[in-house]
Amino acid sequence: MADAVEAEIENPKSGRRTGKTVILIIVVLTLGLGGLVAGYFAANVIAADPDYLRKQNEPELVLRDDGSMATTLARLTGDQPKSKFQESAYKATYYPMKEPFTSNLKNSASFAQLSISIATYYDEQVLHNMEEHETAIRSAILLTLAEQENAALNTPQGKQMLQKILTREINKVLKEKTGFAGAHNVYFTSFVVQ
Repeated sequence: MADAVEAEIENPKSGRRTGKTVILIIVVLTLGLGGLVAGYFAANVIAADPDYLRKQNEPELVLRDDGSMATTLARLTGDQPKSKFQESAYKATYYPMKEPFTSNLKNSASFAQLSISIATYYDEQVLHNMEEHETAIRSAILLTLAEQENAALNTPQGKQMLQKILTREINKVLKEKTGFAGAHNVYFTSFVVQ
Protein backbone atom coordinates (compact mmCIF):
# COMPACT_ATOMS: atom_id res chain seq x y z
CA MET A 1 0.00 0.00 0.00
CA ALA A 2 2.83 2.38 0.71
CA ASP A 3 4.12 1.62 -2.77
CA ALA A 4 0.78 2.75 -4.29
CA VAL A 5 0.90 6.07 -2.41
CA GLU A 6 4.47 6.63 -3.54
CA ALA A 7 3.45 5.86 -7.14
CA GLU A 8 0.68 8.47 -7.04
CA ILE A 9 3.02 11.13 -5.70
CA GLU A 10 5.69 10.36 -8.24
CA ASN A 11 3.31 10.13 -11.24
CA PRO A 12 3.54 13.59 -12.90
CA LYS A 13 0.80 12.79 -15.50
CA SER A 14 -1.89 12.75 -12.83
CA GLY A 15 -1.03 16.32 -11.75
CA ARG A 16 -1.03 17.65 -15.32
CA ARG A 17 -4.49 16.29 -15.98
CA THR A 18 -5.88 17.92 -12.86
CA GLY A 19 -4.22 21.25 -13.74
CA LYS A 20 -5.60 21.20 -17.30
CA THR A 21 -9.06 20.36 -15.99
CA VAL A 22 -8.95 23.27 -13.53
CA ILE A 23 -7.80 25.68 -16.25
CA LEU A 24 -10.53 24.45 -18.61
CA ILE A 25 -13.19 24.94 -15.94
CA ILE A 26 -11.92 28.49 -15.23
CA VAL A 27 -11.97 29.38 -18.95
CA VAL A 28 -15.51 28.02 -19.41
CA LEU A 29 -16.77 29.87 -16.32
CA THR A 30 -15.10 33.12 -17.44
CA LEU A 31 -16.60 32.93 -20.93
CA GLY A 32 -20.02 32.05 -19.54
CA LEU A 33 -19.91 34.91 -17.06
CA GLY A 34 -18.74 37.31 -19.80
CA GLY A 35 -21.66 36.24 -21.98
CA LEU A 36 -24.10 36.80 -19.13
CA VAL A 37 -22.71 40.28 -18.45
CA ALA A 38 -22.83 41.22 -22.16
CA GLY A 39 -26.40 39.90 -22.43
CA TYR A 40 -27.43 41.87 -19.36
CA PHE A 41 -26.08 45.14 -20.77
CA ALA A 42 -27.55 44.51 -24.23
CA ALA A 43 -30.94 43.77 -22.70
CA ASN A 44 -30.80 46.97 -20.68
CA VAL A 45 -29.89 49.05 -23.75
CA ILE A 46 -32.81 47.58 -25.70
CA ALA A 47 -35.19 47.88 -22.73
CA ALA A 48 -34.17 51.52 -22.13
CA ASP A 49 -34.92 52.42 -25.76
CA PRO A 50 -37.70 50.30 -27.28
CA ASP A 51 -36.91 51.72 -30.73
CA TYR A 52 -33.23 50.68 -30.48
CA LEU A 53 -33.43 47.82 -33.00
CA ARG A 54 -35.51 49.88 -35.45
CA LYS A 55 -33.03 52.77 -35.24
CA GLN A 56 -30.17 50.43 -36.15
CA ASN A 57 -31.77 49.87 -39.57
CA GLU A 58 -32.81 53.47 -40.28
CA PRO A 59 -31.34 55.21 -43.31
CA GLU A 60 -28.73 57.87 -42.70
CA LEU A 61 -28.37 61.32 -44.19
CA VAL A 62 -25.72 61.54 -46.90
CA LEU A 63 -23.28 64.43 -46.57
CA ARG A 64 -22.52 66.49 -49.66
CA ASP A 65 -18.99 65.95 -50.91
CA ASP A 66 -17.77 69.52 -51.18
CA GLY A 67 -14.10 68.54 -50.85
CA SER A 68 -13.68 70.32 -47.52
CA MET A 69 -11.67 68.80 -44.70
CA ALA A 70 -14.65 69.11 -42.33
CA THR A 71 -16.88 67.05 -44.64
CA THR A 72 -14.17 64.42 -45.10
CA LEU A 73 -13.62 64.13 -41.35
CA ALA A 74 -17.37 63.99 -40.68
CA ARG A 75 -17.74 61.18 -43.20
CA LEU A 76 -14.82 59.24 -41.71
CA THR A 77 -16.05 59.57 -38.13
CA GLY A 78 -19.72 59.12 -39.02
CA ASP A 79 -20.64 62.46 -37.45
CA GLN A 80 -23.77 64.16 -38.73
CA PRO A 81 -24.34 67.86 -38.11
CA LYS A 82 -26.48 68.16 -34.98
CA SER A 83 -27.90 71.57 -35.75
CA LYS A 84 -31.02 72.41 -37.72
CA PHE A 85 -31.33 70.50 -41.01
CA GLN A 86 -29.64 72.43 -43.82
CA GLU A 87 -30.18 71.07 -47.32
CA SER A 88 -26.88 72.54 -48.49
CA ALA A 89 -24.94 70.21 -46.18
CA TYR A 90 -26.39 67.04 -47.72
CA LYS A 91 -26.37 65.34 -51.08
CA ALA A 92 -29.75 65.07 -52.81
CA THR A 93 -30.62 61.88 -54.65
CA TYR A 94 -33.62 61.66 -56.96
CA TYR A 95 -35.94 58.76 -57.59
CA PRO A 96 -37.76 59.30 -60.92
CA MET A 97 -41.13 57.59 -61.01
CA LYS A 98 -41.11 55.32 -64.06
CA GLU A 99 -44.40 56.30 -65.67
CA PRO A 100 -46.39 59.55 -65.81
CA PHE A 101 -49.57 60.05 -63.77
CA THR A 102 -52.87 60.87 -65.46
CA SER A 103 -56.02 61.67 -63.50
CA ASN A 104 -59.31 63.48 -63.85
CA LEU A 105 -59.55 66.59 -61.70
CA LYS A 106 -62.16 67.23 -59.04
CA ASN A 107 -65.44 68.85 -60.17
CA SER A 108 -64.18 69.24 -63.72
CA ALA A 109 -64.00 67.59 -67.12
CA SER A 110 -60.29 68.44 -67.14
CA PHE A 111 -57.45 66.07 -66.42
CA ALA A 112 -53.85 66.43 -65.33
CA GLN A 113 -50.86 64.49 -66.57
CA LEU A 114 -47.57 64.82 -64.74
CA SER A 115 -44.26 63.10 -64.20
CA ILE A 116 -42.30 63.41 -60.98
CA SER A 117 -39.00 62.71 -59.28
CA ILE A 118 -38.80 62.30 -55.52
CA ALA A 119 -35.84 63.90 -53.73
CA THR A 120 -34.21 62.45 -50.63
CA TYR A 121 -31.12 63.35 -48.62
CA TYR A 122 -30.91 59.86 -47.13
CA ASP A 123 -28.87 56.87 -48.28
CA GLU A 124 -29.84 54.21 -50.80
CA GLN A 125 -32.14 52.49 -48.28
CA VAL A 126 -34.81 55.15 -48.91
CA LEU A 127 -34.42 54.74 -52.68
CA HIS A 128 -34.81 50.99 -52.27
CA ASN A 129 -37.94 51.55 -50.17
CA MET A 130 -39.40 53.84 -52.86
CA GLU A 131 -38.74 51.27 -55.55
CA GLU A 132 -40.11 48.40 -53.48
CA HIS A 133 -43.33 50.27 -52.64
CA GLU A 134 -43.77 52.18 -55.90
CA THR A 135 -47.22 50.69 -56.50
CA ALA A 136 -48.53 51.99 -53.16
CA ILE A 137 -46.87 55.36 -53.75
CA ARG A 138 -48.41 55.60 -57.25
CA SER A 139 -51.84 54.84 -55.83
CA ALA A 140 -51.52 57.55 -53.17
CA ILE A 141 -50.39 60.06 -55.80
CA LEU A 142 -53.30 59.25 -58.12
CA LEU A 143 -55.82 59.53 -55.28
CA THR A 144 -54.33 62.87 -54.27
CA LEU A 145 -54.28 64.14 -57.84
CA ALA A 146 -57.97 63.26 -58.29
CA GLU A 147 -58.80 65.55 -55.32
CA GLN A 148 -57.20 68.62 -56.95
CA GLU A 149 -59.18 71.34 -58.71
CA ASN A 150 -58.37 72.62 -62.17
CA ALA A 151 -58.16 76.29 -61.16
CA ALA A 152 -55.61 75.59 -58.39
CA LEU A 153 -53.30 73.58 -60.63
CA ASN A 154 -53.13 76.39 -63.19
CA THR A 155 -51.26 78.66 -60.77
CA PRO A 156 -47.65 78.39 -59.56
CA GLN A 157 -48.88 78.50 -55.94
CA GLY A 158 -51.26 75.60 -56.64
CA LYS A 159 -48.44 73.53 -58.13
CA GLN A 160 -46.19 74.30 -55.14
CA MET A 161 -48.99 73.28 -52.78
CA LEU A 162 -49.41 70.03 -54.75
CA GLN A 163 -45.67 69.37 -54.32
CA LYS A 164 -46.04 69.63 -50.53
CA ILE A 165 -49.18 67.47 -50.47
CA LEU A 166 -47.56 64.77 -52.63
CA THR A 167 -44.43 64.77 -50.46
CA ARG A 168 -46.59 64.31 -47.36
CA GLU A 169 -48.57 61.47 -48.98
CA ILE A 170 -45.42 59.69 -50.19
CA ASN A 171 -43.93 59.92 -46.69
CA LYS A 172 -47.15 58.57 -45.21
CA VAL A 173 -46.92 55.50 -47.48
CA LEU A 174 -43.22 54.97 -46.76
CA LYS A 175 -43.74 55.34 -43.01
CA GLU A 176 -46.62 52.85 -43.09
CA LYS A 177 -44.74 50.30 -45.20
CA THR A 178 -41.19 50.64 -43.88
CA GLY A 179 -41.36 52.58 -40.61
CA PHE A 180 -39.32 55.44 -42.07
CA ALA A 181 -40.35 58.26 -44.45
CA GLY A 182 -37.35 59.95 -46.11
CA ALA A 183 -38.87 61.90 -49.04
CA HIS A 184 -37.92 65.57 -48.82
CA ASN A 185 -39.59 66.99 -51.90
CA VAL A 186 -41.36 66.16 -55.13
CA TYR A 187 -40.22 67.75 -58.37
CA PHE A 188 -42.33 67.87 -61.51
CA THR A 189 -40.51 66.78 -64.66
CA SER A 190 -43.63 67.38 -66.77
CA PHE A 191 -46.98 68.92 -65.93
CA VAL A 192 -49.97 69.27 -68.26
CA VAL A 193 -53.53 70.24 -67.37
CA GLN A 194 -56.20 70.00 -70.10
